[in-house]
Amino acid sequence: MKKGIMTVMSVIFIFGFIGCVSYEHIQAVRNEVGYTVTEVYIRDTGATNWGEAKNVKARRNSDGSVVYRYDGSVVWDTYNINNMAQVVFFSVSNNSETPTAIGNKDIAIKDSNGLLYMKTNVPITFTTIKQKDYILINGPSETLSTATPITFTAQDRLPMLIVVNQTGYPLTLISPVKNSISNNGKTQFQPMEMNRSIDVTYSIGQAQYTEQVTMKNQDATVTLTKRPPNITIVNNTGFTINLVQIRMPVETTWVGTNILNLQLNADGTLAQTQAGTQSTERRGSVPNKDSFKFWTGNVSISGNVFDIRIDDVQGNAYIKNKVQVGNNDLTLTFTQADKR
Repeated sequence: MKKGIMTVMSVIFIFGFIGCVSYEHIQAVRNEVGYTVTEVYIRDTGATNWGEAKNVKARRNSDGSVVYRYDGSVVWDTYNINNMAQVVFFSVSNNSETPTAIGNKDIAIKDSNGLLYMKTNVPITFTTIKQKDYILINGPSETLSTATPITFTAQDRLPMLIVVNQTGYPLTLISPVKNSISNNGKTQFQPMEMNRSIDVTYSIGQAQYTEQVTMKNQDATVTLTKRPPNITIVNNTGFTINLVQIRMPVETTWVGTNILNLQLNADGTLAQTQAGTQSTERRGSVPNKDSFKFWTGNVSISGNVFDIRIDDVQGNAYIKNKVQVGNNDLTLTFTQADKR
């Protein structure tokens, strides 16, 4: 019996010091932008979705245990990365000195000022650490190779797109971001995509316009000048007209608002209320030899080429096709020659 116990103890002693070898392969993201990093995003190169921020860790109690919600999910907390600090975001453990390959990544970070920095198509190289663990005790570790951390500096800041409003009207920026810009005002932001053309779409009233700007590796400015002008319809058809409509040339039917039914101010802009008719307005019909002015910002349109139609009280339609509308006010005179 005593001999058996000694044999078991010998086996434990021998194998306790034989142990096993494992390898940890790690790569860090380092912050040298000059400010605290508050958000880190990582995606596979070629992907379009950035997903959720990666600088999160499980919340823990004072005893080190993980905190869970009532539904069993882990509570995650975001952490910051101080300037000149680094955090491991890529880690592979295996039994080989050669790490499992990881595809190239796009990495974006945001600093405490809200500025974005980005690196694209980053190859992931690893620092490899050899760990020898014994059954009875933890063994020593040895760094076999060292990889330079993925370091962000001020040179990695994404270019700024500055949008200036010189339309003469306050406008609403629709894309790539949503914002309101007063006349002669400006806003700025950092598009997440580089070396491509970006559509800057905005609306004034109901009219919508798009300008295109190419983002390269430097700040860019786009000045918005397109605006909805006033159009004056002169009725020389010989009859009273009771309908005015506008459409895009690609449309095949006439739908939407009869502009003559809008309650307009004397300058052609939409009145604050659509109830009642004031003596200073021309609403509902336009007699022969008279005119009617409306602001194109009252109509849901985009672009600068339109078909414009009027109908007389006899049911006849008069149409001007592909009318070029710029920033300046325009007068259109309808005659019997426009009858369709």
